[in-house]
Amino acid sequence: MKDKNINIYAKLSSENNNAIFSGITFSDFIECAPIHIENILLLKSGYWGDKQCHNFEILEGRHNIAKLRSENIYQYGDFCFVDYASPTSVLQLTDDEIAELLYLAHLYKPLRSPFYETLQNYYTYLSHDDGWYSKLYCKDQHVLSSILINKILKEIKINSNYKMSSLPDALMEKIMKLFKRGVLIQLNILKNNKAKDINIMTVKLYEVGEYSNMDILFNDIDSIKFKLSYEFQL
Repeated sequence: MKDKNINIYAKLSSENNNAIFSGITFSDFIECAPIHIENILLLKSGYWGDKQCHNFEILEGRHNIAKLRSENIYQYGDFCFVDYASPTSVLQLTDDEIAELLYLAHLYKPLRSPFYETLQNYYTYLSHDDGWYSKLYCKDQHVLSSILINKILKEIKINSNYKMSSLPDALMEKIMKLFKRGVLIQLNILKNNKAKDINIMTVKLYEVGEYSNMDILFNDIDSIKFKLSYEFQL
């Protein structure tokens, strides 16, 4: 039997309408977010959009976003963007809003609000080393919860034989409770050699608090094993 662990860190900040994630990539976000985006204004990346406006690279339409999704986002290091409602939105940005967007990309926090009246953005996405660290602002914090749950369901589908459209109620309740406190979710996959092509999966939840530095979190992984809050075998 060969053991495999998938780690996802998540911390919801209800008062700031954001969540910090590790283990969720840009591709995961595009796939798992229940509210899809049509246009992207890139604040920081090495990717060339299909056009420019105010010296920002922009992508319009889901086909261009799909092209971006197929890229190796990790290679860009810092990767930050906001979505926007219509092609005319970016043209109408004020000088103050442009300055605020540059501040946002530089310091990974908004000067005032992460949501801009001119852009009518639903998300603000700030990440470093794709899948390692991301801070995601969203107008509806329930969407942040959905992204987390959909990512877990995706990994269960890929790595096990379970056909699940939703998590068991008891597990869901625990995840949502610990999401607000800071949780490390470990999906432990064990190959069952006695039953060919059958994987046994256990979901372990560790209450770890708030982290903004993922190196510190994962360097401390051995001591975190003693903070097990909940375990659920599928």
